[in-house]
Amino acid sequence: MLLECSNLSKSYGDVQALKGVTFSLSRGLSLILGPNGSGKTTLIKILAGITKPDGGTLKLLGKNYFEVPRSDIGFAFEKTILPPNVRVEGYLRAVAELRGEDNVDDIIEIFGLGKHRTKRFRELSQGYKRRFIAAMAFAGGPKVVFLDEPFSNVDIIAKIELVEAFFELRKKIDIVIVSHVLAGLKDVDSLVLLHGGQVIMNVFGNEAKTLGGFRAVFPDEVVENDINRLVELIRSGKEPMRIEPVFPEEFIQRKLLGGWNIRQR
Repeated sequence: MLLECSNLSKSYGDVQALKGVTFSLSRGLSLILGPNGSGKTTLIKILAGITKPDGGTLKLLGKNYFEVPRSDIGFAFEKTILPPNVRVEGYLRAVAELRGEDNVDDIIEIFGLGKHRTKRFRELSQGYKRRFIAAMAFAGGPKVVFLDEPFSNVDIIAKIELVEAFFELRKKIDIVIVSHVLAGLKDVDSLVLLHGGQVIMNVFGNEAKTLGGFRAVFPDEVVENDINRLVELIRSGKEPMRIEPVFPEEFIQRKLLGGWNIRQR
């Protein structure tokens, strides 16, 4: 496993942000999903060393998370603020030098920053600022990168290109995206869904990659993700009125609503 979180808790006064959170993420590209107030922000602050948990343990690649060299971990935060005169290539090379590996040319190409390598931060559009911030996390070849809302305030084209970059980079670097939306990421290696400071769902492998499925609507029955039952009904002479996909967003929304209803009873 890449990341193992066991019984992690954190409170701010009387507010429990994380309530004994336990989950695992596999190597490759993974998601930590949840709506506002789910505990995502607190979790990434703990991972970044900004705040300390009240209890619980974290492991990265089998080691105590907090004993892993900081150079092995990259972060890109949603609300990153850089000096306006910082130049793209110069800053990336400085970060890479600190981490000990010069992969800057590859990172610039992957993130489409070639024509902007000499520009200052203030000269970049919002979309290219987001690319630059994400690129910084990968400069120097860390072992794992955590990306906080990497698709925030970018248009659909930039979002697609960022997704392509992440899928290319996961061949060599493990990536964990922390977000409130799936943002088109439908081929992930593992996923954890948080709500109200608790884990609602934690899936891996094929279950994560095929999150969602299908729904077959018959006059007297609805079949979801059960191919055997679907075939059985069709062979018995029944015809479905329609067969439709169940998109990951809908599946997750239903999980959240179900978890919410359970806690309200």
